[in-house]
Amino acid sequence: MSSVLNIPIINYHKISDQSDIGITSRKPRDFQNDLTVLVDLGYQTITFRDLALERSLPPKPVILTFDDGYQSVLENAYPLMEKFGFKGVVYMPTDFIGKTNDWDVQFAGMRFGHLSQDDLRFLHRQGFEIGSHGCSHRSLTDMKLDEARKELETSKAKLEAILSDTVYSISYPFGRFNIPVLQFAKKSGYRFGVTAIFFRAGQWNGYNPLALRRLNIYRMDSRKAVELKLRKQFHSFFAYRDWLIQKGSLATVLWQKWFRTK
Repeated sequence: MSSVLNIPIINYHKISDQSDIGITSRKPRDFQNDLTVLVDLGYQTITFRDLALERSLPPKPVILTFDDGYQSVLENAYPLMEKFGFKGVVYMPTDFIGKTNDWDVQFAGMRFGHLSQDDLRFLHRQGFEIGSHGCSHRSLTDMKLDEARKELETSKAKLEAILSDTVYSISYPFGRFNIPVLQFAKKSGYRFGVTAIFFRAGQWNGYNPLALRRLNIYRMDSRKAVELKLRKQFHSFFAYRDWLIQKGSLATVLWQKWFRTK
């Protein structure tokens, strides 16, 4: 299991020319440049499914993840990745399959579509891994323990029914987790879990396959930033900047807690 701790994990959200308030929308031409950087540096993509099945790994593996399961992954990211022979891991909040991102704080009526069941099956057939992003895209640490457990179990079961295959990994919504969430994830059958940048998470980060750190690629990131993130520079300027950016997701966490809590 120690090998996964050394593999860079890079995270995207939307691959689209349409901008968003959260600056997570990466333009397709910039995403293509990112893929070129991977090729230039000798990286080859793998998935957590490859690790779970103990498949042989390339000399320089990298894992590309896509949180939220947006349609733009299929429409814009997949065609570019196919040209390079790359694959990725798509994390889907199951309550929003085939719907729009009503779980998110909305500005000026902005909406982004999520992948449908057929879309998920197609990507799965192409070698992409489909993982869980919970059911409701709510913070698992801001709900009752039993509800968090149900989110982990139900989302996994629903995706496995859609794909007729095992779901191996979970991306915790907003990167938020704690010890009970890790325990529930393990009991639910997940082999791997991905988070965000947690400078105060101590022994959880980098030592537990259910709490693996990632670095996000944002709209404005340069080639230099991408290269540093591939080298897992968690204490670079870009990493600290990203940590501050990620704090902005608390707005959605609070909005959900106040207005969308069931």
